[in-house]
Amino acid sequence: MFRSLVITSLTVLLLVFVTVASAGVLEARLGQTRTEAQQAKADIVVVDRRQASITRQLTVLNRRVAALDVPINNLSVEINGLDYRIARRRDRIAKLKLDFVLQKVQIAVLNGQLTDARDLLASRVVAAYTHGETGMLEQLAGSGSLSELFNRQEVLGEVVGVDQTIIDRIDLTQRAVRLKRSRNHIVQQQIHTDIAALDAARGEVDGKRAKIKVQRAEVVSATAERDKLIAALNTREGTLNKELDNLEADAGVLQEAIRTGAVTYAGVTGSLSAQGLIYPVNGQMVSPFGQRWGRLHAGVDLAVPTGTPIHAAASGVVTWASWMSGYGNMVQIQHAGILSTGYGHQSQIAVHVGQLVNQGDVIGYVGCTGHCFGPHVHFETRENGTPVDPMKYL
Repeated sequence: MFRSLVITSLTVLLLVFVTVASAGVLEARLGQTRTEAQQAKADIVVVDRRQASITRQLTVLNRRVAALDVPINNLSVEINGLDYRIARRRDRIAKLKLDFVLQKVQIAVLNGQLTDARDLLASRVVAAYTHGETGMLEQLAGSGSLSELFNRQEVLGEVVGVDQTIIDRIDLTQRAVRLKRSRNHIVQQQIHTDIAALDAARGEVDGKRAKIKVQRAEVVSATAERDKLIAALNTREGTLNKELDNLEADAGVLQEAIRTGAVTYAGVTGSLSAQGLIYPVNGQMVSPFGQRWGRLHAGVDLAVPTGTPIHAAASGVVTWASWMSGYGNMVQIQHAGILSTGYGHQSQIAVHVGQLVNQGDVIGYVGCTGHCFGPHVHFETRENGTPVDPMKYL
């Protein structure tokens, strides 16, 4: 009977020990969850401030873009005006070139006419000179009277005079055409000079516009970069808000469990020493315990295919078997003493809270739930709720 009493007393003591230990774990978990929630809130404040700062920068940059658009538009109008003036002058040059060709043809025609007229005049003068007095006698003999002779001489003189008038008129026309052609050449040269000056002015204005466009492109690029930052910060804030919601929900569950005293588990006996755990899965370690991305990675990641059975690292009682924020589907087991273990990212949970498990029992199956980049088990060991390196026990 004494032996039975001793066993009963030890069982009661063990029950009290496990209950207190489990409650202590929950208190520690609640404290950690609240700390993580506070950190998430602080991170959200930082993100909000960063967003406000970038938004102010975007406002300034957009104003700079608008300010740069004004001179760009003004210079574009100026360039269009210069292009119009250049085009008008080039049209004028084309017309002058056509006139130049026509005048050249006209001069050639006049040269031919002048040559013909001079040849005709020369032939008449030579004929008059060659016939001389004989011609005069013949004309006298052939004339019916002296007055008819004088009329014939007068007609000959008039013909010669007409020839000379034609020659003078052709020569005058030729001189006028040559003068006009010379003036057109001078005007053409002046227009070429004007076009060169306008081209130079256009090049200068275009250079100014190009520089301003480069500045505008730099501002637009900076604006685009800040737009990307805003988008990234919005995504980050959404993630933090979701994480905060999950943490606050977890804290509520833990607080309710502590308030109601729901964790009263018996049946866990013995104690664990170093190297007292088995690996939950036979997989490659892809991420060790320690700092990662500026935060504590509170366990080790063991990579195995989805659906691989997960085994209890040691005997104990299940204190958590549900979704837990970034851990996804999570199982926590309280072992004898101060040690508890956690198994995150499960595709399916195979145990329930309060269930007594033995070392090696299947407690779930590998997956990639929660914050995860591939199927694996996130395995944690905690002493009184504080994360420690699992390799201390494996």
